Amino acid sequence: MPSKHPRIAVTADPELAQALERVRAATGTDEADATLVRRLAVAGAEAQLDSRHHRRAAAEALLAAMDKGLFDLDLDAINALNAPPQQSR
Repeated sequence: MPSKHPRIAVTADPELAQALERVRAATGTDEADATLVRRLAVAGAEAQLDSRHHRRAAAEALLAAMDKGLFDLDLDAINALNAPPQQSR
């Protein structure tokens, strides 16, 4: 279909075909490949941005709770747990 917008080439490799088939099986959609890919790309971008926003909000809420003394973390103990094991000599 003619469009004034530039096109983007997407390789229809087996991984993409399987992803589209999984979406079709789960949703029952019969959209053409290009239409489905576009819809999923737009929805995926929104989901990515929402996810980033929610992660940031959760981190800010945790830090605010820690600042108010509502959530006590022993950062030295956490660092020790995350440190690589010491090698004995």
